[in-house]
Order: sequence, then structure tokens, then C-alpha cells
Amino acid sequence: MAEPDRFTFQILPDLLAVRRFRWTVREGKQIHLRSPHSYATRREAEIEGGKAVLTFAKAWPDYK
Repeated sequence: MAEPDRFTFQILPDLLAVRRFRWTVREGKQIHLRSPHSYATRREAEIEGGKAVLTFAKAWPDYK
């Protein structure tokens, strides 16, 4: 059975800006990193969140 990814990202609406989105990098329920600014579309946030989670995971010492 495949092991789930250690790090994931989640896209959520920005509570301070209407119709904008932010990403969050998580390890289980623990938050490691949040987007520095909000994105105009959900798609933009998904692309940048995907890049961020890969960069973060590669920097982690025991990443495989």
C-alpha cells in the first residue's frame, strides 16, 4: 500500500481579501508554511502551492 505524502498543501479563501486565495503547506495537521500573499485565482494558488510544497519537502533532511 502506498504511503501518503508527508507534506501536503491546502488552498483556502483569504479571509482579508474577497475572492482571493492562499496556500498552506502542512505535515499532517501541523502548519509549516503559509503563502506570503494572496492570489487572484484558485488555480494560481494551486500552482504556487505545489511549487512551495516541493521546495519545502526537498529542503527537509529526511526527504525521499
